[in-house]
Amino acid sequence: MRRRQRPTLLGLLTVLVLITGTIAIFSLQSGQQAHSQAKVRGYSPFSYIYYTLKDTQGFVIARARKGANGQPVGTPETLVPLGNEFGLVDSDSVATIQLSPDGKYVAIDGIRDHGEQLWIYDTQNMTVSFVPAHVMGNFLHWLPGGNGHSFLYRPMLPLGPDALMDGNGWNPGLWIVDAATNAHTNIDIQVPSAYLIDAAASPDGVRIIYSTTAGLGAGSDVWFMNRDGSGRTHILRSAGDARSVLGMFTWSPDGSHIAYERLSDSATPFLNAGLWVMDSQGGHSQYLVDTDGGHGFMPVWSPDSRKIAFIARTNIGDRSADLEAQALQCTIGVVDMQSRQSWHIVSGQQTGTLLNINPTWTPDSSSITFTALNPINRVLGGSPRYWSARVGNPSMRPAAIQLTPAMSHVVAVG
Repeated sequence: MRRRQRPTLLGLLTVLVLITGTIAIFSLQSGQQAHSQAKVRGYSPFSYIYYTLKDTQGFVIARARKGANGQPVGTPETLVPLGNEFGLVDSDSVATIQLSPDGKYVAIDGIRDHGEQLWIYDTQNMTVSFVPAHVMGNFLHWLPGGNGHSFLYRPMLPLGPDALMDGNGWNPGLWIVDAATNAHTNIDIQVPSAYLIDAAASPDGVRIIYSTTAGLGAGSDVWFMNRDGSGRTHILRSAGDARSVLGMFTWSPDGSHIAYERLSDSATPFLNAGLWVMDSQGGHSQYLVDTDGGHGFMPVWSPDSRKIAFIARTNIGDRSADLEAQALQCTIGVVDMQSRQSWHIVSGQQTGTLLNINPTWTPDSSSITFTALNPINRVLGGSPRYWSARVGNPSMRPAAIQLTPAMSHVVAVG
């Protein structure tokens, strides 16, 4: 589960768009948010959980029926290979797999020795293709609102003469890409795309928060802008301290706050990070709690916007875990926005595994479904089990209930 750094001009470490290990790919958050948005639209294809599995063809897309607590019911059904021999080399990995807000597309961000590309799986026609075509880069987030299947994308390198261009040449910033048509809109962020750390849109899709940096040790800047790139406003500058790279932005469901992480601006890839929160205008930034850093685990808001689930490293004193992704041991924590208290809702002793990750809230914000596993085998994939835990309060003893037996050959779940 060792992450290979993404190809950037800067060689930055431990920021969202640069961390590429397979631990972080177990993320159900996007599917949960997409499900709630789809109910409003009246379109509900969200009875499945989508996976990337490893078999003799390499990486394949699969799906399983979704149970009442967000767990799979039965064994995942293989759908289609990603192709291009992706997954036949041990160093191949999947950075993220996420279902679009309208449920029609699944984004699979894949990493190979020569770069990073995005596969889009069409859930209706059951086909897979590169989108955007002929470009290497990083999937960031699906874009709320609009057509329900556009996404924020950081373009890095053109691939051949058929690569998408901006004007008459290659001068990208932040792209909005349509998964259905492959069309893109370039937003000029005043710096090259390689300087972009992260970007995330508000729940209504109207505003975008994003961060940039000039290189390792240079800190970072945070900006707001409108969806079309207008109204660009600088809101925050970080520099001169150990945690000065800002990213991992996630808006609260009610749009009132933005959680983010201050990550280590150093060459040590997996140091702890700080979880912070600001209001929707970029003010009143407050530190909440320490969280795992460098593996790409996003903070996850509860549906009622009152709590945030996060991944807490449990072997902080283990120096090898600062350097090797496979050495991580972690659990799931929750922080209450009103009291600012935080606590762990599960322990590794309860699940018998080193990694307790992938928190997904139930609709009433009372419980969390998560996956428990040991580090992924690079050849065979992982064997996660799904568990459920009551959130409770700091005084409650952690307790979890196993929901499923172990699954086989899992590389990523969305």
